Amino acid sequence: MKSTIKIQTKKSYTVIGFIVAITVATFAALLFSGCSSTAGNDPAFPEFVYRSEQSLEGYRIAAANQDIMQFIPCYCGCKQDAEKYRSLKDCFYDRKTGAYDEHAASCTTCLDEAADLSQWKQEGLTAAQIRERIDTKYAERGEPTDTPMP
Repeated sequence: MKSTIKIQTKKSYTVIGFIVAITVATFAALLFSGCSSTAGNDPAFPEFVYRSEQSLEGYRIAAANQDIMQFIPCYCGCKQDAEKYRSLKDCFYDRKTGAYDEHAASCTTCLDEAADLSQWKQEGLTAAQIRERIDTKYAERGEPTDTPMP
């Protein structure tokens, strides 16, 4: 009778250990993956990116679309510093160092352009078509950066 109780006790401990392990693993996965689907995939952004939800979304778009942004002019007036800003990408990234640039974090034109770029890319437009739409939509805001065509 005693040997039967020992076997059942060992099985109980094994089952309990298994349940605890699964619970801990699930909790750890949730903890380290982040709460939202995009937040867990964010690069290590500097503090200024978090000024607003629009700023954060703009930098997320920039991180995912650098290849297109290099062909999109910026209409916010940053052209005044033509050595530093030659495309919308440069409003989010420093051309010389590749580090994040703080300019776009507070610039509604840059953030609006990034949001439009993202929407139009999701609709299936090419870089040239996105460029054409940006040029049309933002032409009245000012003179664009001198940006190469895609």
